[in-house]
Amino acid sequence: MKSTNNTRRDFLLQLGAMGAFAAFPGRLSTLNHLGPKKPKAIVAIYLRGGADWLNMVIPWKDKDYIASRPTIRLGAEHGVVPLDSRFGLHPALAPLAPLYEKEQFAPVLCVGSPHGTRSHFDAQDFMERAAPGLRNITSGWLNRYLSTTLSKDSSEFRALAMQELLPRSLRGDFPALAVPTSMDRKKGGKTLDQFEKFYGDGVMMGDRPLGGSDNDEEVVQSGRMTIDTLRRFQEITAASKLNPSSGYPQSKFGKRLQTIATVIKAQCGLEVAALDYGGWDHHIGQGGLEGKQNTMLSDYAQALTAFSSDLGKLMEDTLVITMTEFGRTVRENGNTGTDHGRGGGVFLLGGGVKGGKIYGEWRGLKSEALADGRDLPVTTDFRDVMCACLRDSLKCKLPSDFFPGYKPGRLKLF
Repeated sequence: MKSTNNTRRDFLLQLGAMGAFAAFPGRLSTLNHLGPKKPKAIVAIYLRGGADWLNMVIPWKDKDYIASRPTIRLGAEHGVVPLDSRFGLHPALAPLAPLYEKEQFAPVLCVGSPHGTRSHFDAQDFMERAAPGLRNITSGWLNRYLSTTLSKDSSEFRALAMQELLPRSLRGDFPALAVPTSMDRKKGGKTLDQFEKFYGDGVMMGDRPLGGSDNDEEVVQSGRMTIDTLRRFQEITAASKLNPSSGYPQSKFGKRLQTIATVIKAQCGLEVAALDYGGWDHHIGQGGLEGKQNTMLSDYAQALTAFSSDLGKLMEDTLVITMTEFGRTVRENGNTGTDHGRGGGVFLLGGGVKGGKIYGEWRGLKSEALADGRDLPVTTDFRDVMCACLRDSLKCKLPSDFFPGYKPGRLKLF
């Protein structure tokens, strides 16, 4: 049987593992309820695994595309949705076409990192910290944005990740919350009851109670604030169940995006939300109309379309950015899939984006135009897209060292 001290210590460790323990000494007192000014919001969706952008925004008439993908290519006969004279959307992304026509949605092609790694871990790490090749940078780009824009009117709901652990993009000095799926359920309330009891009693750490020194008191204060914030989160999501939104797929991704919409509609000060969508490493069975990518793109498009409809006019002040660590090889492999590549892409929705057009430099699919003779080249640095989002959509004046060792170019996306 465990001692009381060990049990309490285990609870603290569990809370930290959930990503909800946000120790932030020295700044907790500045986090207040939302002031009169309603902030703009950014929702960052990360397609983990390296999504194949070439079968998402498709040059379906290109002879080199057709030759490179004999079994997974998609054309007019498969229902590709034309966007302009050269490119069309994967049929599973058809729900996004009306948003493109309304100039609220825009793809950016051949986006990626100047670093040549094809390692998922390194590529994700470099991108989410916006510091390719710089392993000494440990803060995420979204966390640096939150630290840069912190004010006395900031809400405790400034940032959250709808998943079990914080993504790298939200890690850093600012106390962002990772909200496990269970937190909007009855079970989550019971868990918070137990944590709250231990904090209220004076949590034991080792052989002495926390709260006995200034540093300990900051930890206890942080824990209590985290619990209060999650309680408020539960209240918001519980209220939404009385008037549920429709159109969302009942997938994990769809439900989590719906929850983010619920918090935004509550207008409690959410400025940054992050959501991972894993499983895009399609070496095998990617397919064209039939395959893993088709199923996942359908889920993604339905959820994003429902999100836009759910927010309505609030989409004018809400920007959704979808990124992935790298693209895939131009040529399909022998397993109806693709392998790790270079240039990928970005989708932008809402937030004042000048949609209805395709951005990014396209050099074609001839061998001499490809990176290493096999991949889409990176013609737009991902930091240029991030900078445009923060500066032009969210109206943030970024410090000169926001992107370590890099001065972003000027992309006119907004």
